[in-house]
Amino acid sequence: MKSIVIMPFYNEETNSKFYTEEIILTFNKSNYLEFDYLLIDDCSVDNTFQELEKIIDKFDNVNLKKNKKNYGHGKTVVEGYEYAIENNYDVAVQIDGDNAGEPESILKMMEHAYQEDFDLCLATRMKRPDNVIRKIITRILFFNLSLLFKVKSNDSNVGIRFMKTSFLEKINLSKVKTLLIPNAFISSFGYYKNYKVSNFPVNMRNNVRKDRSGEQWGSGNSVKSVFKLLKGSAKCFFEVNTTFRKLM
Repeated sequence: MKSIVIMPFYNEETNSKFYTEEIILTFNKSNYLEFDYLLIDDCSVDNTFQELEKIIDKFDNVNLKKNKKNYGHGKTVVEGYEYAIENNYDVAVQIDGDNAGEPESILKMMEHAYQEDFDLCLATRMKRPDNVIRKIITRILFFNLSLLFKVKSNDSNVGIRFMKTSFLEKINLSKVKTLLIPNAFISSFGYYKNYKVSNFPVNMRNNVRKDRSGEQWGSGNSVKSVFKLLKGSAKCFFEVNTTFRKLM
């Protein structure tokens, strides 16, 4: 089964090369799947792209792209999904490039999804290191999506996921990539349309950066960050209850 791993990065120069190599070397152990890789730098302002360029010299199954401007996580990953479809991959795997998920644990999830023939499999983040406010917002989002779209996963917007491209082709990705939380929509679509969807526990590392001011969402570790997080969350909940319904 032809598979591609899509990894978005933003200001991850410290971990990007190390984590990508760790993912590749771990995934090379798979007994079932062979992977290519698409690394996308979302116009970082540090040396993330230069660090990722070093990966190209070591592995011949890796492509590297840099966004012309900072598109944000959502649009970046959806363009990766479009790349997977356009290049005739059977499976698109998305893994955030923030060195958060344990590679061995992620590989177990991918092989489980393949063996069970799931259309969509979502990570359930175990020992998630995020601030409690972010966890509460995730929980509220789950209840909202569960009520509207029969979602059963606690972590619908998670950035560790397995997706068949035959499933992704049924979604209007050109419209979905304009959403604030397109991964949550894709999860909701899978449940609502009765695709074969599951989740799988993935161990997380306690390595969240304290300063996340350059990202779309704040960490919730300061008053300013809390307000940014709450403001963004309000926009997302509005999107779920309006735009999600229209696109579904």
